[in-house]
Amino acid sequence: MLAKKLTTGTAGVVPSGSLIQLSTTDIIASRNNPRHLFDLPQLEALKKNISEHGVLVPITVFRPKGQQKYSILDGERRYRCCVELEESGKQLTIPANVVEPPTKIAGLLYMFSIHNFREQWELMPTALGLKTVMETLGETDNDTLCKLTGLSEPQVERCKKLLDVPDKYQQLSLDSNPETRIPSNFWIELHPVLSLVIERLPKLAKEFTRDGVIDALLAKYRAGQIKSVIHFRRIMEAYEVAENNREAVLHRLDKYVRDINLETREAFDEFVVDNRRIQGAVDACNQFLKDIDRLKVDYTLDRKELRDALRKVRDYADKLMAKLEGGDAPSSGGKIKGK
Repeated sequence: MLAKKLTTGTAGVVPSGSLIQLSTTDIIASRNNPRHLFDLPQLEALKKNISEHGVLVPITVFRPKGQQKYSILDGERRYRCCVELEESGKQLTIPANVVEPPTKIAGLLYMFSIHNFREQWELMPTALGLKTVMETLGETDNDTLCKLTGLSEPQVERCKKLLDVPDKYQQLSLDSNPETRIPSNFWIELHPVLSLVIERLPKLAKEFTRDGVIDALLAKYRAGQIKSVIHFRRIMEAYEVAENNREAVLHRLDKYVRDINLETREAFDEFVVDNRRIQGAVDACNQFLKDIDRLKVDYTLDRKELRDALRKVRDYADKLMAKLEGGDAPSSGGKIKGK
């Protein structure tokens, strides 16, 4: 019932209210804004636009009980830009839609709603906002959380994974400098690799500790030896496909964690590429058999060119089988033409 009630209350993009003009001194920034990150390039572009045209889209504010100043519900970037412009000598007023004071959770759900319509927050701030929703409402069901926040189920799942990351690492994804910020997806892509180390390389995990393994991979990422966070998938792919050679993959993973200079693809591509090549050959063999069977050549008139072609296939297969088994090619009395 609570979820249904709150969902209905956050359905609109902008709550109804009265439009007034405010100065920056009439306003205080929201203490509960879950966005956290305000990247400089986007702020500079917005500030330039406001400097030239003023604030075109009203911010949304409310006056907390017992307070004289207004608190921002939506529009903190516009407010920040105006403050900076005033500090440089430009005088501005800010159009503001004044609404009734929301509860903390209603305000947070409204922020989720408005940013789903406009632009989504970075993933880590979204996860921390979702944490507040879950703790305040005592709600963890994915479907309910999707309805409350407007997030998709995959987004909710990704956020929950981020909430399992220790706080000291979460803070690295809240770095105000996008150049040094660790992307939130780093932790999501790292998760299965870290689990693999803990489960299958217990000596390494004990020596380094869980946080030590994370720190080693962070150092590797910062050194440019993990060129993209999705390259972590190459490790898991190598382990999954190397069913008969997993010990070699684990040995390489041990070395990979220890050696900051060992790049991800350099370390694991051979396992992935070999498997893909083998699977491609298997698929080609199966397709050949299907194609030959479909042609129904069993009862055709004897044709020398067909026998020659089949002999080439047989001789090539015999020679390849011998190589794979480590022996000499059988004597077939014929040569593979064109080779």
